[in-house]
Amino acid sequence: MTSSVFAEVSLPAIIDSGMILQSGASVPVWGWAEPHERVTVTFAGQTEKTEASSQGKWMVRLKPLKVSNAAREMTIQGKNLITLKNVLVGEVWLASGQSNMEYSLGAVAKEEQDIAFKQIDNQHFRMFCIPPKVRSSLPLEDTAGYWSDCSFFIKQLKNKKIKGYDSHSAVGFFFGLKLQQDLNVPVAVIDSSWGGTRIESWIADEGYEMEGIPLREINKADDSIKTDFEDLSMSIKEWRESAYESIENHQVPTPQVKTKRSKVVNSIYNGMIAPLAPFAIRGTVWYQGEANRGSKDYFQKLKALTGGWSKVFGVQNMPFYLVQLAPYNYAHSNKSLSAQLIHDSVVSAQYKAAEAIQGCDVINISDTVFGNVRNVHPKHKKTVGDRLAALALHHDYGKEVVCSGPKFASATLRGKDIVVNFDRIDQGLETNDGKAPNWLEVAGADEFFYEATAKIEKNCLVVSCLKVSSPKFIRMAWNNIAEQNLRDKNGWPAFSFNAEVKE
Repeated sequence: MTSSVFAEVSLPAIIDSGMILQSGASVPVWGWAEPHERVTVTFAGQTEKTEASSQGKWMVRLKPLKVSNAAREMTIQGKNLITLKNVLVGEVWLASGQSNMEYSLGAVAKEEQDIAFKQIDNQHFRMFCIPPKVRSSLPLEDTAGYWSDCSFFIKQLKNKKIKGYDSHSAVGFFFGLKLQQDLNVPVAVIDSSWGGTRIESWIADEGYEMEGIPLREINKADDSIKTDFEDLSMSIKEWRESAYESIENHQVPTPQVKTKRSKVVNSIYNGMIAPLAPFAIRGTVWYQGEANRGSKDYFQKLKALTGGWSKVFGVQNMPFYLVQLAPYNYAHSNKSLSAQLIHDSVVSAQYKAAEAIQGCDVINISDTVFGNVRNVHPKHKKTVGDRLAALALHHDYGKEVVCSGPKFASATLRGKDIVVNFDRIDQGLETNDGKAPNWLEVAGADEFFYEATAKIEKNCLVVSCLKVSSPKFIRMAWNNIAEQNLRDKNGWPAFSFNAEVKE
C-alpha cells in the first residue's frame, strides 16, 4: 500500500489487539507513517525507536520475549498513539495449503465440533484468519485478515455462522489446540489457505530464484498494474474497516474483496503470504497437493516453497510439516487416470522432501476416510491436526512423543518370500482390522505388479506372490484409494512404499 494512504502511524492487520507474539525470537513490529516521522514502540518493558523512511515505512525489532499468559498492552507512538490490547507471548505457526487446509470447523464431523465447543473460554489459543481470496500481481504490504479468539469464533461456530470454507481451518485449529494444551503456553495459528490452488501459486519470488525456476516478470511501471495494485490496496483497507465493524457486532466478516485475476504465477503468495512477512513465526503446516496430481517437479517446488518462506520470514530451515494426501478416487470421473497417479507424483515428492529438506517432515492420514474414497474432503480433521502437532512437539519442543508410523527400511528375498523391514516401529506391527496386511503388490523385471499376500512376523512383513517367480519390486498402498490396514500398535498407520527387492 502506498505511503500516501497513511496520514497517521498505522499498522498491518497482522499486528493488532488480540495477537500472540512468538517467544524467544527477535520480533518485528512495522507499519507506515509520514516520511521521516519518529515512531516509538513499547511492550513488555522494552522501548524501541525508529524513523520512517522517505517512503513512509518503518520497522523495529523487539528483543526476544519470554512466554507470557498475561494480557498486556503494546503502544505505538508517532504523531498519533495506537494502543494494542490483550497481547500474549507464546508460539506462532502458519497453516496453509488448499481446500483440506481451508476446510473449516463449520464442516467437520459433529463429534469434532463438540470438542471445539468446549474451548469457548480458552483465551490462550487464537487464530489470525484471512477469509477473502486475494491475488495480486505485486507483493501487497497488507492483507484482508483479522485476529479471532475462541470466545468469538466458537460462539459463531455454535450459531452455525461459520460455513465450510469461512476460514478458521479445522486442521489449523486442532493442530494449534494440541500444542497449546501440551505445552501450556499461548498458541496462535495464522490461517492462510485457498481451495483448488497449485503449489506454484504460493511460492515466494525468493523460492523461485533459489531453485532456478523461471518466474514471469511484471512490468512494475505499467500504469494498469499500478492502478490495479492501488485499487486492491484500497479495497483491503475498506474490507478491514468493514471486518472490524462486523466483529464488534458479533458477526463473521465477509470473505469477499474486489480483486482482478493476475497473470503472475505466484499471485496468491503476493496477496496472502507476503503481507504477513516478516511476522515472527515458529514454522508452517502445509496440506496441499491434490491440484498438483501428476506433477513431475513437485519435490523441486516444495524446495522452492520451503526455502522461500524460510527466507522471507527469517526462520532458518523453517519447520515445515506436510500431510500425505488422504485416499481418494481421482479416476472416478476420468477412467484414464493412473491408479498410482498421486503417489507417483505428490506422495513420492513429499517422502523425498521429508528426507532431503532440513526442517521438513510428513504425516500419513490414510486411516481418516473410513471407506469413503469418493470424498476429497474427509470430515475428520482432528487426527490430522494432532499428528502434525506430534511432529512439532517432537522436533521443535523436544517432547518424547510418537510422531510417525512405520516407515519402509528394506525388502530382501528369503527363498521365494520377501521380508520387509521397517524403521520407526514403536510398539510393534499389527493391522487395524485383525486381518492380514493388505495392498501389497509384487513385480518381476517386467514391472507388471500382481497382488501379494502377507503376514506379520515380529516387526517384519513376510510377503508371498506365486505369480512372480523372481521378485524384483514390491509396493504397499501405492494406490490413489489405498486404505492400508498395517499400522503400529500405537495407532499410527504405516507409510506407503514402492521399492526394489534386494537379493
